Amino acid sequence: MDRRRPRASLLLCTSLASSACGSSDSDAFDAPSGTGGSGSTGTASSASDPSVPADTSAASTPTGSASADPDDSSGGDIKLDVGVPTGGFGSCECELTDIWIADYDTGTVIKIDTRTLVAEGRYLTRPDGMGNPSRTSVNLAGDVAVANRHGGLVKFFGDPAKCVESNGIPGIQTSTGIDDVLPWDQEECRAWYTAFPTSNQRPVAWTAGTNAEAPCSAEGAQVWTVTSEVAGLFPGLGGQGGVIASLVDGETGVVADDVVIPEFSGASFGAYGGAVDGAGNLWFSPLGTFAPGKLVRVERASMTAAIWDIPQGVSPYGITVDHTGRVWLSSTLGSNAARFDPIGATWSTVAGFGGSGLAEGPDDWMYVSAGSTVRAIDLETLAVGGVWTTDEAVKGVSFDADGYLWATTWRDPENPESSAAAFKIDVATMLTESVFPDLEDPYTYSDMTGNALGSVACAPAG
Repeated sequence: MDRRRPRASLLLCTSLASSACGSSDSDAFDAPSGTGGSGSTGTASSASDPSVPADTSAASTPTGSASADPDDSSGGDIKLDVGVPTGGFGSCECELTDIWIADYDTGTVIKIDTRTLVAEGRYLTRPDGMGNPSRTSVNLAGDVAVANRHGGLVKFFGDPAKCVESNGIPGIQTSTGIDDVLPWDQEECRAWYTAFPTSNQRPVAWTAGTNAEAPCSAEGAQVWTVTSEVAGLFPGLGGQGGVIASLVDGETGVVADDVVIPEFSGASFGAYGGAVDGAGNLWFSPLGTFAPGKLVRVERASMTAAIWDIPQGVSPYGITVDHTGRVWLSSTLGSNAARFDPIGATWSTVAGFGGSGLAEGPDDWMYVSAGSTVRAIDLETLAVGGVWTTDEAVKGVSFDADGYLWATTWRDPENPESSAAAFKIDVATMLTESVFPDLEDPYTYSDMTGNALGSVACAPAG
């Protein structure tokens, strides 16, 4: 069923939930814990007296100094919309029907068909299997790039017909399911792997390339990634110094250009998340902040960086760009989310507490995960809409080609009752459509379906 057809808008509600941070063996702040329980189907929340989000706008100017270390430590009736969804959702009309979920503890990425809920493959993301992958980005041809927190960037073909003979064995050898992980030197759907001299590498984001419209291709597409300039004492952490933003050739994996940004601290978790706008420029932010934190844009054409202060009360986690070119941050403390308008250099914040993954969905709503919930936020008014709830801690959110929301939950290693799964959610009702349960330690809150790239690459005019 095509969820891009006319639908009822979301039930407005007031339910707000906080998120807590736990720890994993690799990255304490990459693993917010939630309540125990398993097998939840998710629920929808609504109320007659909505919470009115604070919308404070403040102008700021780009700077080239003052680095910051990441912090360790409306009520109402149902609104009926007619016509196809507005905004940038699915604008490229690319039939991207796979979701790519990183499984950090096993050093793999899993490819799942969003329509059949069948795992089509599972792949090592670094030769030694110790990459600790966390962010995935899908291009408009369905290929994925995966960043390893411990260093290294890898690309896998989404279409098996693209896979190339490379191991000397007749035929194409590639993973065929979640329990079928081939040795590194046998997997032939890996397009390339590029090692980076770093101990900390998180952001990854494809550009659109030269043909974003259907039939979509990745011709000319490049991949952004950000690394800490100085290696840290432990894998997954950077040392004192700046960060390096690198633009990688999507066909070969060769670094085409890079720029050192000394004003943005690469210490600790360094650059935490990244996203592209319609021009292929990279935006990235840290985890948490010692005020003021920094939001950075690297211009693709000139490889120059502009830097803005992140306002007090916004402790960033996830990042995305909506179809109008505004940058959104989820916030783990103080606010639930923040929106930055590059044209006026102004910030607006959304009241609430604790956000992690976020993604633009149909009909001009932004969806932000926080604690055991995912809530909808109106792109323009910032009013809080429908809320989906589960028993687990929600990490990443993304939208598939049919307009379904996907939410991945995180397994708390200190809570034997917690579990990890990927939930497919109908946003018309904010109820679970189906569940993919066979995940171990997923950690993906970036553009794991390619829909975010499609929204900015083919945003409607005007």
